[in-house]
Amino acid sequence: MWTKNSFQQMSFDDTVTNMPNYLKDFLKDSWAHTFQKIIFPAINEDRFAVLYSKKPSRPNSPVNVIIGALILKEVFGLSDVELLGSIYFDDRFQYALRLTSFDKPPVSINTFSNFRARVYEYEEETGIDLIKEEVESLSNLIAETLEISDEKIRVDSFMVASSSKNMSRIELVYTVNANLIKKLKELDKKAIPESCLAYLKKGHKKETIYKTRDKDIETKLEFLMKHSQMLYRASLRSSSSIEKTEEFKTLKRMLGEQTDNDDFDKLNPGELKIKDGQNLKSDILQNPSDPDATYRLKYGPNIGYTANMVEVFDEDHSVVIDYDLKPNIYSDQKFSKDTIGKLDVDKKLKNPLKMLVDGAYFTLELAELAIQKGIELIPGELVGRKESEAKLSFAETFEVNDDNLITECVNDQKPYLSEYDDEKEVFTAKFTKESCSGCNFKEQCRIKFQKKANTVRFDRDRYQRDKIREKMDTKEYVELTNQRAGIEGLPSVFRRKYDVDNMPVRGEVRSKFYFGFKVVAVNFKRLLNSPVVVT
Repeated sequence: MWTKNSFQQMSFDDTVTNMPNYLKDFLKDSWAHTFQKIIFPAINEDRFAVLYSKKPSRPNSPVNVIIGALILKEVFGLSDVELLGSIYFDDRFQYALRLTSFDKPPVSINTFSNFRARVYEYEEETGIDLIKEEVESLSNLIAETLEISDEKIRVDSFMVASSSKNMSRIELVYTVNANLIKKLKELDKKAIPESCLAYLKKGHKKETIYKTRDKDIETKLEFLMKHSQMLYRASLRSSSSIEKTEEFKTLKRMLGEQTDNDDFDKLNPGELKIKDGQNLKSDILQNPSDPDATYRLKYGPNIGYTANMVEVFDEDHSVVIDYDLKPNIYSDQKFSKDTIGKLDVDKKLKNPLKMLVDGAYFTLELAELAIQKGIELIPGELVGRKESEAKLSFAETFEVNDDNLITECVNDQKPYLSEYDDEKEVFTAKFTKESCSGCNFKEQCRIKFQKKANTVRFDRDRYQRDKIREKMDTKEYVELTNQRAGIEGLPSVFRRKYDVDNMPVRGEVRSKFYFGFKVVAVNFKRLLNSPVVVT
């Protein structure tokens, strides 16, 4: 039953009240005092009421205690057991979570796992990530406490490895088959095809996979895929609703991704058309234990996820105020669009919010979308082929007015014809032969010298990119984009101090849960390292 933790204040007879003054001073000078004064009271318990029943029953453990404890778990790199021990036996943890007036901390060994399960189930049912909402709320509070101005943000992403094993095709198919066979043994053993019973024997996996010669790999893959097809058909014939299990759904997905067939139940064994390895897509199943992880070849092969971070900053401080975790084939441009859509910008501000990104986050369409929301998208570089330095860019050479007409060139010559194609978004202008004859920029100009007239034609995208590159060469722009470098050290922090590549969970929802608490832990440590005085 949902109950809110109304006990926030410390009583007169709690352990802190009766401590000697010098011990109280130790507490007030520690991380625990900052946590219990700033973070703990800001945890929004009401956000999590949807996880619990309204019917009369045993009350839930205080949600603010659970959230606070899970933050501290990441701050100090603890396991659930170590966290529980710290809550019971460390006065600093009890003080931070305002438990010093309790006779016994209101958490047990199952409290955290049960809470996670509720959050996972709720997000899978509704698509609402309660932890992300809470983490970003607390992170914005930390940014406000540090008095960081909201004029600039910087964005970056990095790969997060799945903790699942990197499997070969043979290992993958074998494992999917074996998992379904185990489920069939549990629910309907008679449905297991006779030729697949060997999977239940000890040592069968080692004999099948690891003693296969290289020249036998294709034959072995075909052999295992025949078993997959048999298992698929046997499951459909079973009366035990096998097709509703995750094991069957995984096998069906694997067959769909690894073959060019859709009618698995109608084909005879051996009729499957197995895809060539080079034709497999990056979003196919990599390991049945982590069905959301995808494959991406960036800085070497990667299987797992991509984390995106949005950091507000000034000269003295920085705080991650927004984050996301997606399968690693999710592009930076998609993250950029998501970020622009979520940012709540006050359009009354004199200057737009500056969003510093690298080139992979930038397109002209995204820049225009950002402007509509009061955001200036500022890339450090542009993706794509750079122009030859031997030629002037179109933006350097020609002036375009508000009516999308070319009005003059760098040599102060005006075209006798200028027009714009709205559908193709192409500028066109014609200059007389005489106006170009004595031009000092003739060798550097991109104009086409023709018999009757000299013609220039370029599209809007090319012109706008030229304008951006002009701006990128200015001292002010370089100084601004250099400030994005501060966020590029965060991936190292997450890997070295928070072991993000070895999270003890698999799947997008679960991995994002753990990642969120690592984000608020990073921000809390930044608060601790600031000169903010907490009274």
